Amino acid sequence: MSLASLVLAFSSPSCEIRQLLVHVYPSGSKASGAERLTVFYGRRGRPVKKPRFMPAALAHQWARKLQARRLGTVSVL
Repeated sequence: MSLASLVLAFSSPSCEIRQLLVHVYPSGSKASGAERLTVFYGRRGRPVKKPRFMPAALAHQWARKLQARRLGTVSVL
């Protein structure tokens, strides 16, 4: 087994671009029937109207900052 085949065997496929969104619950309850608003975030960390793609590292960086604000559930897709 060559070194190249070992590297390929252990690396998992990943996408280098992601979308960042936050689910906001206006009523404060995360129950299954609760109303949920979805807010998309862009490359500059500001809300945008349509979903935007950004590099994965930047999406995860903004996600950590948004989680600290406790706005809602933060997702990187």
